[in-house]
Amino acid sequence: MLSKEEHIARLIFLHVQGMTDNAQEKELNEWRSVSPRHEELFQRMLSSEYVEKSISRFVKTEEEKERGWRQLQQKARSGRSVRKIKWFPYAAAIVLILSVGGVFYFFGDKEQAEILPVAKYEVQLPGSRAVLILPDGRKVDLENEVLRSDLAQSDSLLLISTRSLKYRDIDSPDTTEVFHTLEIPRGGEYLLTLSDGTIIYLNSESTLSFPVKFQGKERKVYLTGEAYFKVAKNTEHPFVVTAGELEVLVTGTTFGVRAYKDEKDIQTTLESGQVTVRVEGKSVKLVPNKQVLFNKLTMGVEVRDVDVDLYLAWADGRLVYDNCPLEKILTDLGRWYNIDVFYSRDELRSYQFSLNMKKHEEFIQVLELIGKTGEVQFEVKDNTVIVR
Repeated sequence: MLSKEEHIARLIFLHVQGMTDNAQEKELNEWRSVSPRHEELFQRMLSSEYVEKSISRFVKTEEEKERGWRQLQQKARSGRSVRKIKWFPYAAAIVLILSVGGVFYFFGDKEQAEILPVAKYEVQLPGSRAVLILPDGRKVDLENEVLRSDLAQSDSLLLISTRSLKYRDIDSPDTTEVFHTLEIPRGGEYLLTLSDGTIIYLNSESTLSFPVKFQGKERKVYLTGEAYFKVAKNTEHPFVVTAGELEVLVTGTTFGVRAYKDEKDIQTTLESGQVTVRVEGKSVKLVPNKQVLFNKLTMGVEVRDVDVDLYLAWADGRLVYDNCPLEKILTDLGRWYNIDVFYSRDELRSYQFSLNMKKHEEFIQVLELIGKTGEVQFEVKDNTVIVR
């Protein structure tokens, strides 16, 4: 089912192509007449220059896809379908323009308040950051080139770059499982390839413990935070993700798990293949475009249909939200940009927005996009965002 802005976008797309019927043209005219803002947006969308500018801002170029996360794009994204861009780039841009530069406010068509500029403040740009914890307790900051080089020279199993860590699969008579732990700080992300070929993209403020070489019947890892998995297929040795009370059992598939300690739910979202989620004596099988939601407070389990883009787009370099509370959006942005958030009024937390942006957008630009609605204002002080 199309969202509100997607439905209007489709009508505008058909209008431009001269393909609307009488009923669709009437609906579009009614939408335009609701407020001057709608008519202004409609006229803006008829400008090819404006549309092309919007496409360039919100849709990845080929150069951007290749740069930086080439390994993730080539391996982790293989087989992934392109979502959201439903018709062709022009229509995608219409959706984004409707969102006032990527943001859409869902509280009706009020008279817009004065939009105040966000004060400029240097916020740490997100990037590839990780700390590797070795069995003896040593911590190696993988952002440090000297430490990376020393580690690679001392351990032939490791292939290390600024953005990724890969473990070689070397035969060894030793059957003892030796665990490493990878910690991703706030404002960080990292790509990990395990010895079995499984690719894991770790999001900000996440921790994964894993064997240097898998032994035994199961390939088990332990997650806190959020990760996207592309599991190497091995039917004889299932891959198991343990996240608190929950276990995700797979043989080869792509999926995401979100299990932050400060959140009440643990989410498992399946993109392709099949997984079995085990929790509190219950077992649930998932098919693609389904999600298991485990409530840590009630111990309840819910299976639901989802648009996986809303939950996994971060691994493709985008942050996508659909009619989502501002508190949820800013919590994620807080992890991603390593900032704190303070609300001057509690009701601001529940204001709902949609957001579709490149993950490495300048933070101040993100706040300015949301502020264009005129419904909220932001001030940045000492790495804290004050929402008014």
